[in-house]
Amino acid sequence: MNITTVKALVRKEIKQIRRDVSNILVAIVMPALILAIFGYGMSFDIKNIRVDIVQQDSGKIANDLVDSYVHSEYFDVNVVRSSQEAGGHMESGRTMGTIFVPENFSKNVSAGRKAEVQVVSDGTDPNTAAYIEAYASGIFHRHISSLAYPKDNRGGMRILDRLWFNPTTGSINFLMAGALTMIISIVGTFLTSLVIAKEWERGTMEAIIATPVSIGEIIVSKVIPYFGLCLVSLAFSLIYGKLAFNSPFEGSILAMLLVSSIFITVSLLIGILISTSAKDQFVAAMGAVTVTFLPTFMLSGFVFEISSMPLWLQFLSYIFPAKYYVSSVRTICMAGDIWEIIVRDSLVLGAMAAILLWLLKKKLRKNVE
Repeated sequence: MNITTVKALVRKEIKQIRRDVSNILVAIVMPALILAIFGYGMSFDIKNIRVDIVQQDSGKIANDLVDSYVHSEYFDVNVVRSSQEAGGHMESGRTMGTIFVPENFSKNVSAGRKAEVQVVSDGTDPNTAAYIEAYASGIFHRHISSLAYPKDNRGGMRILDRLWFNPTTGSINFLMAGALTMIISIVGTFLTSLVIAKEWERGTMEAIIATPVSIGEIIVSKVIPYFGLCLVSLAFSLIYGKLAFNSPFEGSILAMLLVSSIFITVSLLIGILISTSAKDQFVAAMGAVTVTFLPTFMLSGFVFEISSMPLWLQFLSYIFPAKYYVSSVRTICMAGDIWEIIVRDSLVLGAMAAILLWLLKKKLRKNVE
C-alpha cells in the first residue's frame, strides 16, 4: 500500500465532504436532533398520571399519606370523598386509576395493626396500570417506613430502596447507548453508502478503479475521512448528552474509544459494501436503513429486551453489530469499565470487521474484472 497515494485519495474525500454541506448536517445537527427527541420526547418515565384518591380517614397519618400522593411528580391527584364519584371518573376516562384510603387507617398504623391502601387501575392500558400500581406502592411503603413511631407500632415494616447503575431511574440514561449506536450507524453506514453510490452514478468510481490504485488503498481512503467524522459525532453526542441531560459516564475515554472505533469501522465497511453492491443512491439508502436503523431499534436491546423475544429473533440479533455496541456503551456509561463485557463485545465486532473487509475486497475485485 502506497502511503502517498492513500493521502491523496483521503484529501480528495475530505474535499468532497467539505463541498457537501449535508455531510456536516448529518454529522452534527442530526445527532443533536436525535438526542433531543430521545431525551425530551421519548421517555419511559410516565408522570402526571391522573388519579383520584378516595380519602375515608381524616387522621393525621392518612392526611400525610394523601399529601405524599398529591405532591408526587408521578400523579396528578384529585381528592374525592365518594367511591361512586371516582368510579364515574374512571368510566369517562378522566382518570386512569383510584387510590382508596380506608377508615381507621391512621389508628391501624399507630396500633401496629394491618393497614391497607387499595389501588384500582384502568386495565385498558396495561402499561400505565402497572406504573400506577408500582408508584402507589412505592409512595405508600416509603411513607409508612418514615413515620416517627416505634418499629413495633409500624407492623415491623421497614423498606430500603436502592437502585444500582441508574439511581435516578431516568430514561435518557437507558436510551443514551441506543442513541449513540443509531447516530454512528447513520453517520457511518448511511453517509458512506450514499457518497460512494453517488460516485458510481457519476462514473468517477470506475475512473478510480481504472487507475493503478489498489483495492486496499481505495477502501482505506474511503474509511479514514468518515471515521474521523464519526468520532466528531460521537464526541459531540457525549458532550451534548452530559450538558443537556446530565447523562452518566462512569467508564473511561479509553474504553469508549476502543469499542467505538471498532464499531465505527464495522459501520463504514457495511456502508461501502452496500454502495458497492447497489450503485444507486436510492437503493443504497434503503439498504442502509434496513441493515442498520431497523436492527438497531428493534434487535439491539436498545428498546426491547432481547430475552423476551422469540428464540429465532434472539438468534437473529446476534448477527447485527448494534447489539454488541449497545451492550458495551451501556456498560461504560452506567456501570464503568467492566472489561469482561467490553473485550467480549470488541472481539465480536472485530471479527465482523474482518469478515466485512474480506467481502468488500472480493466484491471490489469483481468490479475491477
